[in-house]
Amino acid sequence: MHDARPRPNPWLLLPIETKAREFHAKVLQAAVAAERGFDVVVGDQNAMVKNVARLPRGVYLDKSVSRTKTKHFRSLTAIGNRVVACCEEGLVYRDPDTYLHERVSNDSLALADRFFAWGEVQAADVLRKAPEAAAKLRVTGNPRFDILRPDLRPVFAPEVTALQRRFGRYLLVATNFSRYNHFLGYDSWIANLQKRGTIANDAELAFFRRWRDYLGVLFHGFASAIPVLSRAFPNHSIVVRPHPSENHDAWRRLTVGIANVTVAFEDSVVPWIAGADVVVHNSCTTGVEAYLLGRPVVAYRPATDTLLDSRLPHAVSNEAFNEDELVAQVRAGVADALPATEHAESEAARYIAGHNGRLAADRVIDGLVELGINPSLYRPSPGDRVLFRVEAAAARLAPISRRLRVDARADAYVRQKFPGIALAEVNDALDRFRRVTGRFSAIRASAMGARSCYRITSES
Repeated sequence: MHDARPRPNPWLLLPIETKAREFHAKVLQAAVAAERGFDVVVGDQNAMVKNVARLPRGVYLDKSVSRTKTKHFRSLTAIGNRVVACCEEGLVYRDPDTYLHERVSNDSLALADRFFAWGEVQAADVLRKAPEAAAKLRVTGNPRFDILRPDLRPVFAPEVTALQRRFGRYLLVATNFSRYNHFLGYDSWIANLQKRGTIANDAELAFFRRWRDYLGVLFHGFASAIPVLSRAFPNHSIVVRPHPSENHDAWRRLTVGIANVTVAFEDSVVPWIAGADVVVHNSCTTGVEAYLLGRPVVAYRPATDTLLDSRLPHAVSNEAFNEDELVAQVRAGVADALPATEHAESEAARYIAGHNGRLAADRVIDGLVELGINPSLYRPSPGDRVLFRVEAAAARLAPISRRLRVDARADAYVRQKFPGIALAEVNDALDRFRRVTGRFSAIRASAMGARSCYRITSES
Protein backbone atom coordinates (compact mmCIF):
# COMPACT_ATOMS: atom_id res chain seq x y z
CA MET A 1 0.00 0.00 0.00
CA HIS A 2 1.27 3.48 -0.86
CA ASP A 3 2.31 5.55 2.16
CA ALA A 4 0.78 9.01 1.66
CA ARG A 5 2.57 10.56 4.61
CA PRO A 6 5.05 13.26 3.54
CA ARG A 7 8.69 12.35 3.75
CA PRO A 8 10.41 14.36 6.50
CA ASN A 9 13.09 16.89 5.61
CA PRO A 10 16.54 17.13 7.15
CA TRP A 11 16.78 19.84 9.79
CA LEU A 12 19.18 22.76 10.06
CA LEU A 13 19.62 24.62 13.36
CA LEU A 14 20.81 28.24 12.99
CA PRO A 15 21.54 30.00 16.30
CA ILE A 16 21.90 33.81 16.48
CA GLU A 17 24.11 35.39 19.16
CA THR A 18 24.22 39.06 18.11
CA LYS A 19 20.98 40.14 16.47
CA ALA A 20 22.19 43.37 14.83
CA ARG A 21 25.05 41.53 13.17
CA GLU A 22 23.48 38.21 12.23
CA PHE A 23 19.69 38.40 11.94
CA HIS A 24 19.17 39.17 8.25
CA ALA A 25 22.00 36.89 7.16
CA LYS A 26 20.59 33.99 9.17
CA VAL A 27 17.08 34.52 7.77
CA LEU A 28 18.56 34.53 4.26
CA GLN A 29 20.53 31.37 5.05
CA ALA A 30 17.37 29.76 6.42
CA ALA A 31 15.36 30.66 3.31
CA VAL A 32 18.03 29.23 1.01
CA ALA A 33 18.16 26.05 3.09
CA ALA A 34 14.37 25.67 3.04
CA GLU A 35 14.38 26.19 -0.72
CA ARG A 36 16.86 23.32 -0.96
CA GLY A 37 14.71 20.92 1.09
CA PHE A 38 15.69 21.61 4.70
CA ASP A 39 13.44 22.52 7.58
CA VAL A 40 15.20 25.18 9.64
CA VAL A 41 15.13 26.42 13.22
CA VAL A 42 16.52 29.95 13.46
CA GLY A 43 16.64 32.08 16.60
CA ASP A 44 18.13 32.93 19.95
CA GLN A 45 21.33 31.01 20.59
CA ASN A 46 20.77 30.82 24.35
CA ALA A 47 17.22 29.47 23.93
CA MET A 48 18.37 26.94 21.34
CA VAL A 49 21.18 25.67 23.54
CA LYS A 50 18.84 25.43 26.51
CA ASN A 51 16.19 23.56 24.50
CA VAL A 52 18.43 21.57 22.17
CA ALA A 53 17.32 18.21 23.59
CA ARG A 54 13.72 19.13 22.71
CA LEU A 55 14.46 20.51 19.26
CA PRO A 56 14.60 18.33 16.12
CA ARG A 57 17.78 16.42 15.39
CA GLY A 58 19.72 17.61 12.38
CA VAL A 59 22.78 19.67 11.60
CA TYR A 60 23.75 22.53 13.94
CA LEU A 61 25.66 25.42 12.34
CA ASP A 62 27.76 27.11 15.02
CA LYS A 63 29.52 30.46 14.67
CA SER A 64 32.79 29.40 16.27
CA VAL A 65 35.30 26.59 16.72
CA SER A 66 36.96 28.02 19.82
CA ARG A 67 38.02 25.80 22.72
CA THR A 68 34.82 26.67 24.60
CA LYS A 69 32.82 24.86 21.91
CA THR A 70 34.33 21.40 22.37
CA LYS A 71 32.01 20.31 25.17
CA HIS A 72 29.00 21.82 23.41
CA PHE A 73 29.78 19.99 20.16
CA ARG A 74 30.15 16.71 22.03
CA SER A 75 26.77 17.23 23.66
CA LEU A 76 25.16 17.99 20.30
CA THR A 77 26.55 14.89 18.63
CA ALA A 78 25.76 12.69 21.64
CA ILE A 79 22.02 13.28 21.14
CA GLY A 80 22.08 12.65 17.40
CA ASN A 81 23.01 15.95 15.78
CA ARG A 82 25.82 16.69 13.37
CA VAL A 83 27.87 19.85 13.73
CA VAL A 84 29.18 22.27 11.12
CA ALA A 85 30.75 25.64 11.81
CA CYS A 86 32.12 28.91 10.57
CA CYS A 87 33.94 31.63 12.50
CA GLU A 88 32.14 34.97 12.64
CA GLU A 89 35.42 36.57 13.78
CA GLY A 90 37.38 34.96 10.95
CA LEU A 91 37.41 37.84 8.47
CA VAL A 92 38.93 40.72 10.44
CA TYR A 93 41.61 39.73 12.90
CA ARG A 94 44.89 41.20 13.93
CA ASP A 95 47.83 38.85 14.42
CA PRO A 96 47.04 35.47 12.74
CA ASP A 97 48.74 33.46 15.48
CA THR A 98 46.72 35.24 18.15
CA TYR A 99 43.52 34.65 16.17
CA LEU A 100 44.29 30.92 15.88
CA HIS A 101 45.14 30.68 19.57
CA GLU A 102 42.00 32.52 20.66
CA ARG A 103 39.44 31.31 18.10
CA VAL A 104 40.44 27.96 16.57
CA SER A 105 40.58 24.76 18.61
CA ASN A 106 41.77 21.57 16.93
CA ASP A 107 39.50 19.59 19.26
CA SER A 108 36.40 21.62 18.36
CA LEU A 109 37.24 21.57 14.67
CA ALA A 110 37.65 17.79 14.79
CA LEU A 111 34.02 17.45 15.91
CA ALA A 112 32.66 19.53 12.99
CA ASP A 113 31.81 17.83 9.69
CA ARG A 114 32.31 21.05 7.70
CA PHE A 115 34.05 24.37 8.31
CA PHE A 116 32.98 27.29 6.11
CA ALA A 117 35.73 29.89 5.59
CA TRP A 118 35.29 33.56 4.73
CA GLY A 119 37.98 33.38 2.07
CA GLU A 120 41.38 32.07 1.07
CA VAL A 121 43.33 33.98 3.74
CA GLN A 122 41.35 32.58 6.66
CA ALA A 123 41.32 29.10 5.10
CA ALA A 124 45.12 29.11 4.79
CA ASP A 125 45.56 30.31 8.38
CA VAL A 126 43.19 27.67 9.76
CA LEU A 127 44.90 24.90 7.80
CA ARG A 128 48.28 26.04 9.07
CA LYS A 129 47.09 25.16 12.58
CA ALA A 130 44.85 22.23 11.64
CA PRO A 131 46.04 20.63 8.39
CA GLU A 132 44.02 17.55 9.30
CA ALA A 133 40.87 19.60 8.61
CA ALA A 134 41.57 20.09 4.90
CA ALA A 135 38.88 17.64 3.72
CA LYS A 136 36.12 19.37 5.69
CA LEU A 137 37.02 22.97 4.88
CA ARG A 138 34.99 24.85 2.25
CA VAL A 139 35.74 28.41 1.11
CA THR A 140 32.22 29.79 0.78
CA GLY A 141 32.16 33.33 2.11
CA ASN A 142 29.59 34.33 4.71
CA PRO A 143 25.89 35.18 4.21
CA ARG A 144 26.49 38.35 6.24
CA PHE A 145 28.20 39.74 3.16
CA ASP A 146 25.58 38.46 0.71
CA ILE A 147 23.35 41.32 1.83
CA LEU A 148 26.05 43.84 0.84
CA ARG A 149 25.95 42.78 -2.80
CA PRO A 150 24.40 45.26 -5.27
CA ASP A 151 21.59 42.84 -6.08
CA LEU A 152 20.54 42.51 -2.40
CA ARG A 153 21.12 46.06 -1.15
CA PRO A 154 17.51 47.12 -1.84
CA VAL A 155 16.52 44.91 1.13
CA PHE A 156 17.49 47.86 3.37
CA ALA A 157 16.26 50.72 1.16
CA PRO A 158 13.41 51.74 3.55
CA GLU A 159 15.84 52.00 6.50
CA VAL A 160 18.34 54.03 4.47
CA THR A 161 15.63 56.51 3.51
CA ALA A 162 14.39 56.73 7.10
CA LEU A 163 17.89 57.35 8.49
CA GLN A 164 18.59 60.10 5.98
CA ARG A 165 15.29 61.77 6.86
CA ARG A 166 16.10 61.46 10.57
CA PHE A 167 19.69 62.74 10.48
CA GLY A 168 20.01 64.57 7.19
CA ARG A 169 23.52 64.19 5.83
CA TYR A 170 25.58 62.27 8.34
CA LEU A 171 29.01 60.80 9.04
CA LEU A 172 29.12 57.36 10.64
CA VAL A 173 31.86 56.76 13.24
CA ALA A 174 32.05 53.04 14.00
CA THR A 175 33.94 52.12 17.17
CA ASN A 176 35.58 48.77 17.82
CA PHE A 177 37.08 48.95 21.30
CA SER A 178 35.18 46.38 23.34
CA ARG A 179 38.39 44.81 24.64
CA TYR A 180 39.02 48.10 26.45
CA ASN A 181 35.55 49.66 26.77
CA HIS A 182 33.64 46.45 27.45
CA PHE A 183 30.01 46.50 28.57
CA LEU A 184 30.97 44.46 31.65
CA GLY A 185 33.97 46.57 32.62
CA TYR A 186 37.63 47.27 31.96
CA ASP A 187 38.92 43.91 33.26
CA SER A 188 36.12 41.70 31.91
CA TRP A 189 37.75 40.74 28.60
CA ILE A 190 40.96 39.62 30.32
CA ALA A 191 39.02 37.78 33.03
CA ASN A 192 36.95 35.95 30.43
CA LEU A 193 40.06 34.88 28.50
CA GLN A 194 41.53 33.52 31.71
CA LYS A 195 38.31 31.67 32.51
CA ARG A 196 38.22 30.12 29.03
CA GLY A 197 41.84 29.00 29.23
CA THR A 198 43.02 31.30 26.42
CA ILE A 199 45.44 32.96 28.85
CA ALA A 200 47.56 30.22 30.39
CA ASN A 201 50.73 31.99 31.53
CA ASP A 202 52.24 35.36 32.43
CA ALA A 203 53.55 36.01 28.92
CA GLU A 204 50.08 35.59 27.42
CA LEU A 205 48.58 37.75 30.16
CA ALA A 206 51.09 40.49 29.37
CA PHE A 207 50.29 40.30 25.65
CA PHE A 208 46.53 40.60 26.09
CA ARG A 209 46.95 43.45 28.59
CA ARG A 210 49.14 45.22 26.04
CA TRP A 211 46.42 44.71 23.42
CA ARG A 212 43.70 46.03 25.72
CA ASP A 213 45.70 49.10 26.64
CA TYR A 214 46.60 49.80 23.01
CA LEU A 215 42.89 49.81 22.20
CA GLY A 216 42.49 52.27 25.05
CA VAL A 217 44.82 54.65 23.23
CA LEU A 218 42.68 54.30 20.10
CA PHE A 219 39.48 54.74 22.12
CA HIS A 220 40.69 58.03 23.54
CA GLY A 221 41.97 59.08 20.10
CA PHE A 222 38.48 58.63 18.71
CA ALA A 223 36.95 60.39 21.72
CA SER A 224 39.17 63.42 20.99
CA ALA A 225 38.42 63.34 17.26
CA ILE A 226 34.63 63.37 17.53
CA PRO A 227 34.31 67.01 18.68
CA VAL A 228 36.85 67.94 15.98
CA LEU A 229 34.61 66.36 13.35
CA SER A 230 31.61 68.07 14.91
CA ARG A 231 33.21 71.50 14.49
CA ALA A 232 34.56 70.76 11.02
CA PHE A 233 31.22 69.52 9.71
CA PRO A 234 28.54 71.58 11.47
CA ASN A 235 25.97 70.86 8.76
CA HIS A 236 26.35 67.11 9.17
CA SER A 237 25.14 64.86 11.92
CA ILE A 238 27.89 62.74 13.48
CA VAL A 239 26.52 59.28 14.36
CA VAL A 240 28.69 57.22 16.70
CA ARG A 241 27.81 53.52 16.48
CA PRO A 242 29.60 51.47 19.15
CA HIS A 243 30.54 47.79 18.83
CA PRO A 244 27.83 45.42 20.14
CA SER A 245 29.99 44.45 23.13
CA GLU A 246 31.06 47.96 24.10
CA ASN A 247 29.78 50.10 26.95
CA HIS A 248 27.60 52.44 24.92
CA ASP A 249 27.02 54.73 27.88
CA ALA A 250 30.71 55.62 27.88
CA TRP A 251 30.28 57.14 24.41
CA ARG A 252 27.12 58.93 25.48
CA ARG A 253 28.96 60.52 28.39
CA LEU A 254 31.87 61.55 26.17
CA THR A 255 29.61 63.21 23.59
CA VAL A 256 27.03 64.85 25.85
CA GLY A 257 26.44 68.47 24.94
CA ILE A 258 27.77 68.20 21.37
CA ALA A 259 24.73 69.28 19.40
CA ASN A 260 25.25 67.39 16.17
CA VAL A 261 26.55 64.10 17.69
CA THR A 262 24.30 61.11 18.37
CA VAL A 263 25.28 57.73 19.84
CA ALA A 264 23.05 55.06 18.29
CA PHE A 265 23.00 51.28 18.20
CA GLU A 266 19.87 50.13 16.43
CA ASP A 267 19.27 47.17 14.14
CA SER A 268 21.66 46.12 11.38
CA VAL A 269 24.65 48.35 10.65
CA VAL A 270 24.16 47.92 6.88
CA PRO A 271 21.60 50.71 6.29
CA TRP A 272 23.56 53.02 8.60
CA ILE A 273 26.63 52.52 6.40
CA ALA A 274 24.69 52.77 3.15
CA GLY A 275 23.10 56.08 4.14
CA ALA A 276 26.30 57.76 5.39
CA ASP A 277 28.34 60.31 3.45
CA VAL A 278 31.54 58.87 4.98
CA VAL A 279 32.34 56.01 7.35
CA VAL A 280 35.18 56.33 9.90
CA HIS A 281 36.60 53.28 11.72
CA ASN A 282 39.75 51.59 13.00
CA SER A 283 40.46 47.87 12.36
CA CYS A 284 36.73 47.26 12.06
CA THR A 285 34.58 45.01 9.87
CA THR A 286 32.44 48.09 9.30
CA GLY A 287 35.26 49.48 7.17
CA VAL A 288 35.15 46.41 4.92
CA GLU A 289 31.36 46.59 4.72
CA ALA A 290 31.56 50.26 3.75
CA TYR A 291 34.06 49.46 0.99
CA LEU A 292 31.82 46.70 -0.39
CA LEU A 293 28.79 49.02 -0.24
CA GLY A 294 30.70 51.62 -2.24
CA ARG A 295 30.76 54.24 0.52
CA PRO A 296 33.74 56.56 1.19
CA VAL A 297 35.63 55.02 4.10
CA VAL A 298 38.45 56.38 6.26
CA ALA A 299 40.54 54.39 8.75
CA TYR A 300 41.50 56.77 11.54
CA ARG A 301 44.79 55.62 13.08
CA PRO A 302 45.88 57.95 15.90
CA ALA A 303 48.28 55.18 16.97
CA THR A 304 49.65 52.19 15.07
CA ASP A 305 50.97 48.74 15.94
CA THR A 306 52.03 46.32 13.22
CA LEU A 307 51.02 43.34 15.36
CA LEU A 308 47.72 44.61 16.72
CA ASP A 309 46.23 46.48 13.75
CA SER A 310 43.97 44.54 11.37
CA ARG A 311 45.20 44.42 7.79
CA LEU A 312 42.06 44.11 5.66
CA PRO A 313 39.95 47.03 7.00
CA HIS A 314 42.88 49.40 6.53
CA ALA A 315 43.79 47.99 3.11
CA VAL A 316 40.36 48.88 1.72
CA SER A 317 40.22 52.31 3.41
CA ASN A 318 41.84 55.68 2.99
CA GLU A 319 43.97 56.31 6.08
CA ALA A 320 44.38 59.29 8.40
CA PHE A 321 46.98 59.39 11.17
CA ASN A 322 46.08 62.63 12.94
CA GLU A 323 43.06 64.87 13.33
CA ASP A 324 44.03 67.24 10.50
CA GLU A 325 44.40 64.33 8.10
CA LEU A 326 41.10 62.89 9.34
CA VAL A 327 39.22 66.12 8.61
CA ALA A 328 40.86 66.39 5.17
CA GLN A 329 40.02 62.79 4.26
CA VAL A 330 36.42 63.10 5.46
CA ARG A 331 36.04 66.39 3.59
CA ALA A 332 37.21 64.67 0.41
CA GLY A 333 34.77 61.84 1.06
CA VAL A 334 31.88 64.27 1.55
CA ALA A 335 32.81 65.84 -1.79
CA ASP A 336 32.98 62.36 -3.38
CA ALA A 337 36.64 63.00 -4.11
CA LEU A 338 38.48 60.30 -2.14
CA PRO A 339 40.97 58.53 -4.41
CA ALA A 340 40.65 54.80 -5.03
CA THR A 341 42.60 52.78 -2.50
CA GLU A 342 45.48 50.94 -4.18
CA HIS A 343 45.10 47.15 -4.22
CA ALA A 344 41.76 47.29 -2.35
CA GLU A 345 39.99 45.07 -4.88
CA SER A 346 42.71 42.42 -4.97
CA GLU A 347 43.03 42.41 -1.17
CA ALA A 348 39.29 42.03 -0.71
CA ALA A 349 39.24 39.13 -3.17
CA ARG A 350 41.84 37.27 -1.11
CA TYR A 351 39.83 37.60 2.08
CA ILE A 352 36.23 37.38 0.88
CA ALA A 353 34.61 34.62 -1.19
CA GLY A 354 31.03 34.66 -2.44
CA HIS A 355 30.77 38.36 -3.20
CA ASN A 356 30.24 37.56 -6.87
CA GLY A 357 28.43 34.69 -8.54
CA ARG A 358 26.40 32.38 -6.35
CA LEU A 359 25.50 33.58 -2.88
CA ALA A 360 27.60 32.43 0.06
CA ALA A 361 24.32 31.16 1.53
CA ASP A 362 23.92 28.83 -1.45
CA ARG A 363 27.53 27.66 -1.20
CA VAL A 364 27.09 26.80 2.47
CA ILE A 365 24.05 24.66 1.67
CA ASP A 366 26.10 22.89 -1.01
CA GLY A 367 28.41 21.83 1.80
CA LEU A 368 25.51 20.54 3.88
CA VAL A 369 23.96 18.61 1.00
CA GLU A 370 27.28 16.78 0.61
CA LEU A 371 26.84 15.39 4.11
CA GLY A 372 23.58 13.60 3.39
CA ILE A 373 21.85 14.69 6.60
CA ASN A 374 19.27 12.10 7.65
CA PRO A 375 15.67 13.36 7.55
CA SER A 376 13.98 13.48 10.93
CA LEU A 377 10.34 13.69 11.90
CA TYR A 378 9.71 16.36 14.49
CA ARG A 379 6.72 16.00 16.74
CA PRO A 380 7.30 17.70 20.09
CA SER A 381 5.92 15.61 22.92
CA PRO A 382 3.24 16.97 25.27
CA GLY A 383 5.99 17.40 27.85
CA ASP A 384 8.07 19.43 25.42
CA ARG A 385 5.12 21.69 24.68
CA VAL A 386 4.66 22.29 28.40
CA LEU A 387 8.34 23.12 28.81
CA PHE A 388 8.23 25.49 25.87
CA ARG A 389 5.28 27.30 27.45
CA VAL A 390 7.06 27.46 30.80
CA GLU A 391 10.12 29.01 29.16
CA ALA A 392 7.97 31.54 27.31
CA ALA A 393 6.34 32.54 30.61
CA ALA A 394 9.76 32.77 32.27
CA ALA A 395 10.95 35.05 29.46
CA ARG A 396 8.03 37.41 30.13
CA LEU A 397 8.88 37.48 33.83
CA ALA A 398 12.61 37.88 33.24
CA PRO A 399 12.69 41.69 33.54
CA ILE A 400 11.27 41.36 37.07
CA SER A 401 13.60 38.56 38.11
CA ARG A 402 16.64 40.32 36.68
CA ARG A 403 16.08 43.27 38.97
CA LEU A 404 16.36 40.90 41.91
CA ARG A 405 19.52 39.15 40.75
CA VAL A 406 23.11 40.12 41.37
CA ASP A 407 24.10 39.46 37.74
CA ALA A 408 21.65 41.98 36.27
CA ARG A 409 24.56 43.66 34.48
CA ALA A 410 25.36 40.42 32.64
CA ASP A 411 21.70 40.04 31.70
CA ALA A 412 21.67 43.59 30.35
CA TYR A 413 24.72 42.75 28.24
CA VAL A 414 22.92 39.75 26.75
CA ARG A 415 19.89 41.94 25.98
CA GLN A 416 22.08 44.51 24.25
CA LYS A 417 23.40 41.80 21.94
CA PHE A 418 20.11 39.95 21.57
CA PRO A 419 16.98 41.97 22.45
CA GLY A 420 14.67 39.29 21.06
CA ILE A 421 13.04 38.46 17.73
CA ALA A 422 9.35 38.62 16.87
CA LEU A 423 7.70 36.48 14.20
CA ALA A 424 6.68 39.68 12.41
CA GLU A 425 10.37 40.58 12.00
CA VAL A 426 11.15 37.20 10.45
CA ASN A 427 8.22 37.51 8.06
CA ASP A 428 9.23 41.05 7.12
CA ALA A 429 12.79 39.91 6.32
CA LEU A 430 11.48 37.02 4.23
CA ASP A 431 9.15 39.37 2.35
CA ARG A 432 12.03 41.68 1.53
CA PHE A 433 14.23 38.86 0.29
CA ARG A 434 11.35 37.59 -1.87
CA ARG A 435 10.87 40.98 -3.51
CA VAL A 436 14.55 41.61 -4.11
CA THR A 437 15.64 38.15 -5.28
CA GLY A 438 12.50 36.77 -6.89
CA ARG A 439 13.08 33.62 -4.83
CA PHE A 440 11.48 32.05 -1.74
CA SER A 441 7.82 32.38 -2.79
CA ALA A 442 6.97 29.12 -0.99
CA ILE A 443 9.04 29.80 2.15
CA ARG A 444 7.10 30.37 5.36
CA ALA A 445 7.93 31.06 9.01
CA SER A 446 6.15 29.89 12.14
CA ALA A 447 6.82 29.93 15.90
CA MET A 448 8.71 26.97 17.38
CA GLY A 449 7.76 27.49 21.02
CA ALA A 450 11.22 28.22 22.39
CA ARG A 451 11.85 31.92 23.00
CA SER A 452 12.66 33.86 19.81
CA CYS A 453 13.00 30.64 17.79
CA TYR A 454 11.18 30.10 14.50
CA ARG A 455 10.70 27.38 11.93
CA ILE A 456 11.46 28.23 8.32
CA THR A 457 10.11 25.73 5.80
CA SER A 458 8.90 25.39 2.23
CA GLU A 459 5.26 24.78 1.42
CA SER A 460 6.07 23.43 -2.04
